[in-house]
Amino acid sequence: MSQVAEFRGRGIQEADVFAAADALLAEGKRPTIERVRQQIGRGSPNTVSPMLEKWFASLGERLVGAPGVAGGKAAGNDPDGMPLGVRNVARLLWETARREAEEVQRGELQSVRDELLVREAAFAEAQGALAQREEAFRQARVSLDAALASSQQAREMLERQLKDHAIEAHRVRTGLEDEIRRLTALLSQSTETQERMRREHAEAIAGKDQDLRRAEERHTAQERRMLEDVDRARQSAKQAETGFAREQHRRIQSEEAAAQTLEAGRRMLRETQQAAQQLERELRERLAGQAGLLAGAQSQASALQQRLDDFERQFGEERKAHEDTRGLLAGALAAGRSSDKPPRKTAVRRGKPATP
Repeated sequence: MSQVAEFRGRGIQEADVFAAADALLAEGKRPTIERVRQQIGRGSPNTVSPMLEKWFASLGERLVGAPGVAGGKAAGNDPDGMPLGVRNVARLLWETARREAEEVQRGELQSVRDELLVREAAFAEAQGALAQREEAFRQARVSLDAALASSQQAREMLERQLKDHAIEAHRVRTGLEDEIRRLTALLSQSTETQERMRREHAEAIAGKDQDLRRAEERHTAQERRMLEDVDRARQSAKQAETGFAREQHRRIQSEEAAAQTLEAGRRMLRETQQAAQQLERELRERLAGQAGLLAGAQSQASALQQRLDDFERQFGEERKAHEDTRGLLAGALAAGRSSDKPPRKTAVRRGKPATP
């Protein structure tokens, strides 16, 4: 570093690149463009790259101190004629590349493991959340089933009540119709009785008039013969007149009683008809209210069925997403297992491939 630092005041030279590469190689690191630039502290990649390639080309000769002897074995060469310095440099470069590859593989493997741990934690959390949602869905379904059963029972009860009310209304209507027929018959009978009494009264009056005329005729015919019977005849006439008045009074009372009976019957009939109409209105209102309750129960049952369908559809979507997540995690685990295999050896490139 001290040798390189003294050249920083001028432009980057080939000696600077060679010195930086030698220092990196002495530290057991493979010289690269970026490491050489960091070692020097300056220089662009375009400037450093050709100088570094030249350093790699001259590295063998510099290590052995002289060019190799052509056509035979030189001193310091291995049995294959390869200079020992070149072989050592190649071995050093190979070991450096292997260590760097192992470090990269270890880093990537650790990253994959960390990612798998994170995914497993997320998967466990998702499984817990899914279990909670499944339990919530199950409880919601139980609640909805209970509400639907309750609504069904309420609807059946309302239908039974409506049927009972219809039967009761039919029975009341039948009773009212029977009562109306009875009162109508009674009114007709009262009318016939009143008419018969009027005819009898008219006939009685006509008979009394005829008897009176006959009596007057007899009185006139016998007035001259029976003057002594005048008082008696007058007494008889008075008695007849008194009886006629009594009979007429009795007939009038009978007519008034019949009229009162007829009016009472009509009033009873009107009251019965009003009560029947009021009862019919109440029954209709109750039937309308029961029909409204039934419609509300049916609407509530439809809404509960719709909510149940929505919960089932949402549960299916969540299950599908859960299965997709399981597939992704299974693929990631398979990729992580495949990355645990030992790394393959890679050849170090220096200009042309070097044979160790």
